[in-house]
Amino acid sequence: MHFAKNFLLFYLAVIALSIWFQRTLMYPAGRAVQLAVAEFPVTTGKFSKAVDVEIVSGDNEKIRGWFLQAEKNRGDRLVLFFHGNGSHRARRLSWYELFRSINVDVLAIDYRGYADSEGQPSENALTEDAAATWKYATQTLGYRPDQIVIAGESLGGGVGVKLASTVCQHGEQPAGLILVSTFSSMLDTARNRFWWLPVRFLLIDRYRSDLEIPYVTCPVLQFHGTTDSIVPLPLAQRLQEVTPAKSKSGVAKKLVLFRGTGHNDAMNRNGKELQEEIHQWIQAGKSIVKP
Repeated sequence: MHFAKNFLLFYLAVIALSIWFQRTLMYPAGRAVQLAVAEFPVTTGKFSKAVDVEIVSGDNEKIRGWFLQAEKNRGDRLVLFFHGNGSHRARRLSWYELFRSINVDVLAIDYRGYADSEGQPSENALTEDAAATWKYATQTLGYRPDQIVIAGESLGGGVGVKLASTVCQHGEQPAGLILVSTFSSMLDTARNRFWWLPVRFLLIDRYRSDLEIPYVTCPVLQFHGTTDSIVPLPLAQRLQEVTPAKSKSGVAKKLVLFRGTGHNDAMNRNGKELQEEIHQWIQAGKSIVKP
């Protein structure tokens, strides 16, 4: 009886700590005083017109990022890149190199609370940041919605799905949505990892991509590793199941599996295949004759 009482008290204490620190665990943000793109010659060597950008979110928080343009005139495709929950934009240089190799421009931002962006991260905050990034791309940079590819890895996939869903429901059509190592929902991911906690009642930021992606009417291309232990493959498959079979323009959804690949090594292990798949997919989208 005494043991049971002590165990219950311990378990309740763990639950309380989980509630208090869940956003700290979900958003292990890499901070930086300043991340000027000029300090990264590997990137500026590929994108000669790269510049730093500052975007003001709808609730007046300043988020910062890089607009990576290779040529004097901007390209006919822009990738909005939303990174995962760790580190910051300067740790994704290999992704920018991939996009340069297929001749697309990139707008990469850090969510609030990450790198040199202001504020604190939360699901609502990251949703606001993504919406502000879309507005900046279309209104300030001048890209048409159908020139913009939304791309997200891991947590960034949840951010990207929500943005694509919102844009499509407003009657606009992005060029496409690319998802890498992402989930059906953060709720499913947390249940898998913390099966011994009543996650359903504790989780604040749920990122219900499974409820948002049915509204996505642009082409969807998804990548996932078969040995991902953080976001297990069944969660990607569940997201794929609820993704519309075809886009409004008639492009079939696609899930590419990387054998023997975990959560954080999709690029390192499969960079060439990623490049080829994304390039072919973007080129196919360009060939579609709009009504």
